[in-house]
Amino acid sequence: MVASLFVGAVLYVSAEPVAPGMTEVHRDALARFGAGIWNLRRERLLTAAKQLEAAAKQDPDAVEPLRELAKLYAQLGRDPEAIKLARKILDKDPDDYDTALLLGRLLSNVGETEGALIAVKLACQSKALTERPEKAVRAFRDLAALSEKAKDLSTAEAALRKAVGLVTEGRAAVVALAAFTPKEADSEAADCLEQLGHLLVKRRKFASAVEAYTDAAKLFADPKKADDALSAARLNWNLSGALQAQGDAVTALRYLEDFLKLRPQAPEPYQRFAKLLRAANRSDDVVPQLRKLAERDEKNRSLVAVLAAEIANDPASRREADELFKALTGLTADPKVIAVMVRSHLDTRRPGEIIADLDRSFALLEEKKKDKPEAPVTAEARAFAAEKARAIADSFQNDADGVSALLRAAAEELRAGTKRNHGTYYFLGTLASRHHRLDLAAAQYRQAALRAPKESQVDAYSALIEVLWFAGKPGEVETVCRDGLDSPGVQIAPVFFNYHLARALAEQGKASAAIATADKAILQAADTDRLAVRLGKHRVLRILGQWTDAIDYGKKLAEEFDSPADRPKVRYAQSGAYWGAKKSTEAEALLRAILDADADDATACNDLGYHLAEQGRNLDEAERLVRHAIELDRIERQKSGSVESDSAAYRDSLGWVLFRQGKFANARAELENALTLFGGDTDATVWDHLGDVLFRLNEKPKAKSAWEKAKELYEADLRLSARGRQDGRLDEVKRKLARIP
Repeated sequence: MVASLFVGAVLYVSAEPVAPGMTEVHRDALARFGAGIWNLRRERLLTAAKQLEAAAKQDPDAVEPLRELAKLYAQLGRDPEAIKLARKILDKDPDDYDTALLLGRLLSNVGETEGALIAVKLACQSKALTERPEKAVRAFRDLAALSEKAKDLSTAEAALRKAVGLVTEGRAAVVALAAFTPKEADSEAADCLEQLGHLLVKRRKFASAVEAYTDAAKLFADPKKADDALSAARLNWNLSGALQAQGDAVTALRYLEDFLKLRPQAPEPYQRFAKLLRAANRSDDVVPQLRKLAERDEKNRSLVAVLAAEIANDPASRREADELFKALTGLTADPKVIAVMVRSHLDTRRPGEIIADLDRSFALLEEKKKDKPEAPVTAEARAFAAEKARAIADSFQNDADGVSALLRAAAEELRAGTKRNHGTYYFLGTLASRHHRLDLAAAQYRQAALRAPKESQVDAYSALIEVLWFAGKPGEVETVCRDGLDSPGVQIAPVFFNYHLARALAEQGKASAAIATADKAILQAADTDRLAVRLGKHRVLRILGQWTDAIDYGKKLAEEFDSPADRPKVRYAQSGAYWGAKKSTEAEALLRAILDADADDATACNDLGYHLAEQGRNLDEAERLVRHAIELDRIERQKSGSVESDSAAYRDSLGWVLFRQGKFANARAELENALTLFGGDTDATVWDHLGDVLFRLNEKPKAKSAWEKAKELYEADLRLSARGRQDGRLDEVKRKLARIP
């Protein structure tokens, strides 16, 4: 359909004559589109989405409904659908810069920098963009940001200079086109110059950076230009940073002192102030000058935290620092303040103080009175403790050495018998788990489970069992479950433990006991858990290799649980049974059925892609499926706040697909990335695949090392379901090692 018909649809009235030759289907599609736009403008978003979807379905060749839907999906947080639609639109109309910029933003949000760059470059190349300079400025700034993220600083600088040129040399033209008002053009120019200054500092072009910042400051300060005094003052911060990097501490200090008059509420300016004083040979002034600033601004917690950190550097005054930190962290869980405290305790080699501070927060939660509704103060304390725990965890995000120091202190406390609150143990277990210290994580979770109040017991036991599974210790899972069932102090429904116990027994080859326990869990399950526990039995049968029984049981489940919500779960489990029974046609059909109903099922995408690669067929489809799984998984992880950006298993799948395609260098990069992710470095299959890739790259000593690691992990894995033993990978690794001297 002609796009202009859709554009005019917002004014469509059924009594008006329609375009000659328009079919009934087109007329209906046009009406739905118009209704969708009408509802969109009135913020009736879900209704608008349904109407636009109907319009797009009735006229699949039309682009306008897709454009509106892509933007609406992004607004509704339906990012996978928005990404898919944006790609479809650009296939039809590569000159659509708005959709290209939208796709770039969505892909950037999920860490797909390479794809985002391709999209934004497409936008920048659009011929239509020459008529929309305000969009061109945005496009070049997006290109600069993405290029900087990809460490292509020269491209980033070139893009920013184009953006600057549009609103400086081309100012008169863009104002004449009404793309910007004069003030908007000057504000945009100042913003672009400030962004350019940041980039030039990264490129170590300090003199040029100072020039860019100075020009930006002039535009911000001029009442006839941008007229933004606050932003002009902020440029003093940027100028001080550029001059500091250039080695001119004295001039940098002068600009920073002007900036400090704004009383910033973040630690960084005060931390830079201390560094510049030292660089200017004024070390003795650091604490006195910070005290002076703190006296003037005593409620500035970031400033007080930096002062405490500086005081702590001197052992003689450390007690004063600790009192300051204790007072501060009793009042706030501000991540920036917490990060200063954490860094100070690590720098002074006292990680135990971090644990003690965290424990004081969790101790507040123990004040809850039994058999009475939760008091408001306790609810507030609970939120405060959780917020502080998140802030401490975040402060370790890029600090492997700090994590090691804290976990060593935690291990020493366990050996010494130091008692902590269950929340503290749970936090330390989570931190250890995230950093692949599984034995320590299990030890911390055990303590958390022992001390947890009844409302937190399930969380503690779930975390303990999960980390034991990651560590490949079904025997210990069995012990935990039996202890939980036998302990009178544990107030968790028996179905929870029997569900996990059945799997643990199966993994150890205790077939009859595993099946009996799975049946017991089924009898104990509430209605809400019926499918979960039955799928648990299905998994037990698969672990035991009883493929015929598993398939027959899966068919019964498919008949009993046929709702749209349950169907994909049963199909996915049943596909695993068919793969195990070497019935790949049936397995593939089930995965494709899942994807026919929901093309955005990440696990089905990954599994089908991996198995296609294993069979060496449809490799382009396999790559597309696995990449889509990674994209979907990233979006979900981002929404849930996961510390891991990717799944090691999905990255391994992509590496294996690329290997099958003969793209060995790319396969190596993916597999090495998988090893850095949670569970990747303990997965024998990842090492096995990496060995294959390295061998084909003629790096035989490294290939041998990878295969030896795979062999070690295969042999150490006691689980009956371990992939290495189930499909003969261990024997194959031994054969490969025998071929290398």
